[in-house]
Amino acid sequence: MPIYEYVCDSCGQQFELMRSIKDANNTAPCKHCHSSETHKMLSVFFAHSDGRSVEGSGHSCANCSGGACSGCGHH
Repeated sequence: MPIYEYVCDSCGQQFELMRSIKDANNTAPCKHCHSSETHKMLSVFFAHSDGRSVEGSGHSCANCSGGACSGCGHH
């Protein structure tokens, strides 16, 4: 089963839930304040293989300031 990321509109907490694909867009109660005012976040994945970075949705290193990234070596 996939893991989905959600954010609570009431308290701002982010949390993850493992649920079936058919339930992914259903309301998920907040694990912190139990509000039903939540929504699914757009998730980006990152994998590392043989010393090279492999990304799922463009480059998203938080340490970059344009050009080469000293945090992950991405150019």
